[in-house]
Amino acid sequence: MIFYINKQAVEIKTRFENAPLTSPNEACAAMGMLYKIFGLAIPQKREMVSQMKEDFHTAVKDLPVPSEFAKKIITLLVGYYKDDPVTDEIYELLKYSYEEQK
Repeated sequence: MIFYINKQAVEIKTRFENAPLTSPNEACAAMGMLYKIFGLAIPQKREMVSQMKEDFHTAVKDLPVPSEFAKKIITLLVGYYKDDPVTDEIYELLKYSYEEQK
């Protein structure tokens, strides 16, 4: 898997209305980006994307959204409804997206 393409896809989709995340790769890339933007540590790997999303929302529920960019990524993540397994490769993508987020 070419990690930067998935992170770049999320970045591009924040520029459009109704451009949903379409894979667990994009969903996990979005979470990695968001954890970094919020200044949180890389999350633990869970079995399913839905569990990872739930952990993210729990971690940030009392925090202000730091930017419009973060708000757009959250909207994309909320709209991702598939419940896919989080493979080791997808989790590595989440960590890559976290490390590469500025």
